[in-house]
Amino acid sequence: MDINFTMQKILSYLSCHLPFNDETTYRRAIVINGALLISSIFFTFFAFFNFFILHRENIVFLNLSALLISSMLLVYIKKTKNINITAQLSTIALSLFLLLFVNYAHSDHFALIWTIFLPIYAFFVNGKKRGLYFSLLFYSILFIMSYKGIGVWDEGDWTMIDWTRLFLASLLILFAVYLNESAYEKYEKRLKLSRSNEKKLIEKLSQLSITDPLTKLYNRRYYDEIIEKMIAVAKRNKQCIHFFILDLDFFKNYNDYYGHEKGDEILSTVAQLLKKNIQRRGDDFVFRLGGEEFAGILISEDKEKAQKWIAEITHKVEALQLKHKKSLCCDVVTVSIGICSRCANEEFNAKELYLSADKALYEAKLQGRNQCRVAS
Repeated sequence: MDINFTMQKILSYLSCHLPFNDETTYRRAIVINGALLISSIFFTFFAFFNFFILHRENIVFLNLSALLISSMLLVYIKKTKNINITAQLSTIALSLFLLLFVNYAHSDHFALIWTIFLPIYAFFVNGKKRGLYFSLLFYSILFIMSYKGIGVWDEGDWTMIDWTRLFLASLLILFAVYLNESAYEKYEKRLKLSRSNEKKLIEKLSQLSITDPLTKLYNRRYYDEIIEKMIAVAKRNKQCIHFFILDLDFFKNYNDYYGHEKGDEILSTVAQLLKKNIQRRGDDFVFRLGGEEFAGILISEDKEKAQKWIAEITHKVEALQLKHKKSLCCDVVTVSIGICSRCANEEFNAKELYLSADKALYEAKLQGRNQCRVAS
């Protein structure tokens, strides 16, 4: 039998089949289920042992009561998967059991040894803050009980020295467990912060890989990645896909006359106009393919309306009134656009879309620029 496979099965069962995305909850689920299962076995064994060997009926009743509560909590956590409530209920139940056990078995020093499990369990399943509250309350009651038992417990052999040892040992255990849980929680916070920063960095790098740094539009790489998917979406939804290529008219002349810095400003301005007017829905995209060339994808049911909407971009760019003294078609910055629209019932692919839109753009330039042409 594969040991690793067996351990995975055991851990999966003890964790209530919780997804491993919260390590603290995962750990607490395993500890709670493991403790409840083991304690159920122990309570069963000690019930028989005390009944048949030691003949202590009061301890037998206590063990059977604890067994019943453990079984009920096991059913509760499996059914509700509520780790926090189960942690609190099981801690209260363990506290009551240990206090009653110490009270019934006070003639035996060994009974007090079991109390060391309370703070360990309380901190593990409740966390630092709530675990400390449970432990302090438990020890407050235990110290009062054991102090009143001086000269009475263990046929009078329980002395002040014994009580002092119990007091100091309990506080030492409590302090050690508190430090351990504090260190663990601090480590968990740092780990979560590190993972959060790593996730943000990965997302940022991923975004940078598909985004043009100047215009903040999607780049050519993302266009190549998404175009086939968008065609599939349009065909599946029985809609039309509209692909257009936009080119700034005489942009090289603009760069040579005004300088590259001003040229970059124009590119960014036109990019934001495209983003505002085209990329308004989840299935609309605009790209900077390179240089002064932009592109866009729209999916719609109304073919003519979408084409008209894209064509309006030429008027909106001209309306910006961005001076361009070296343009051969106008005295302001203008654009030319080529559109290719295809509907679900037509046979086409990404390459055909691009070539048709590019041909329409070429026709727009031949016709004098600052206009839009639609591919047949």
